[in-house]
Amino acid sequence: MRRWPLALALASCLAAGQACAQASGSVALVSDYYYRGVGYSKGDPVAQFNLSFDTRSGFYAGSFASLLKMSGAPRGVYAIGYAGYARRMRSGPSWEVGASNHTFSTMSGLNYREVYAGLGGERLSGRVSYSPAYLGTSMGTVYGELNGGVALSDDVGLFARVGYLRPVSTVPRYSSGTRVDGRIGIGVSVDAWKVQAAWDALHAQRGAYARSSGTIASRNGLVLTVGRSF
Repeated sequence: MRRWPLALALASCLAAGQACAQASGSVALVSDYYYRGVGYSKGDPVAQFNLSFDTRSGFYAGSFASLLKMSGAPRGVYAIGYAGYARRMRSGPSWEVGASNHTFSTMSGLNYREVYAGLGGERLSGRVSYSPAYLGTSMGTVYGELNGGVALSDDVGLFARVGYLRPVSTVPRYSSGTRVDGRIGIGVSVDAWKVQAAWDALHAQRGAYARSSGTIASRNGLVLTVGRSF
């Protein structure tokens, strides 16, 4: 597994000494795992782990891992390692740039990398990601996402996101259709615990995006999450 984005950021953090501000993490159990609208758990509950490092200078890095269940493959782990730099502008919003590495432990042919850039405010943030070889193909893709949230009280909040994936190059034998995904839900926090209920949906124009006989089809469903931060 290649983890160069995470390793690079950690090296920068260690070299900065006092710039290493804080580390945080969480563990969670989700009733069904969808990433950008695509199911990675075949409708079954899976455990997840997240760890992140943030520095005062603006560099950050982290890793995410989830149990993976895909048709035609042994159970494994889907992992994302990422690193980037974020800085707040004088007027208030912040910007970021970074890179991520996506790894499928039992289906290495699907591995891919992305670079991204984003803007974020108090309630709304957006990011655009580019992959030169999405899901193990030589197809380049651009993915744009918009995330928002509003607090109803100190412990209760609403959240929503919408994403759009579009191929920017075509490859013989692979579909070049677009995808739109969205999620809307409510979260409740009690001390270090968080419970979420969300409706997740995907509209896929056409199906196959990877070197497999499977397809990515339109779908929707309820997702429940229970997690604890540390």
